[in-house]
Amino acid sequence: MQQINPSPATTPIQTNAPMANALDLKDIHLPEQITNYPVAYGWWLLAIIVLIAIASLMIKMRQRAKLKHHQQQALQQLKNSPNMDDADVITLLKWAAMQYFSRGQLAKLYGEQFQQFLMQQLPIKHQQKFTQLSQQAFTEQYQAKPIEPRTDNSQNLQQAATLWLTYALPPKVKAVATTTANDQLGASV
Repeated sequence: MQQINPSPATTPIQTNAPMANALDLKDIHLPEQITNYPVAYGWWLLAIIVLIAIASLMIKMRQRAKLKHHQQQALQQLKNSPNMDDADVITLLKWAAMQYFSRGQLAKLYGEQFQQFLMQQLPIKHQQKFTQLSQQAFTEQYQAKPIEPRTDNSQNLQQAATLWLTYALPPKVKAVATTTANDQLGASV
């Protein structure tokens, strides 16, 4: 009887032929572990841009707060002193205006000329209301008047001052440039 080999694959095949047909295979190598570092240049660039944007935003906010400081101070004084007379309100307006505009330009203004200057600093839609509220106080500013209790006229001037402090300050760069250009033109003519 012939003996049967139970697993023919396990028995080596013996051939006398050389290994010319065998492939030259190499072992499988796994790639190196991919890391998150160093981060690509685009992420560094994005991080730098974001930091610069945040820093410039903080600088702008600080400048804006510094610019609005005098406006807020004048509004607070007006709010905390509801019994201010007309002369004090006009003095407060002049002080606030001098914080933002040229001292030489404002020092010579009084009465209706000062009122016109204040009105010109307001946006057009608020000019008429400011004039209506402040007209009587500016015309009566240098007139002798008897001592009497507070009137609606003083209340109107305080409303006009609040309106002016809110909408005219801080002045727009364009408005300041226009007024200084007009002053130079007036001086040269």
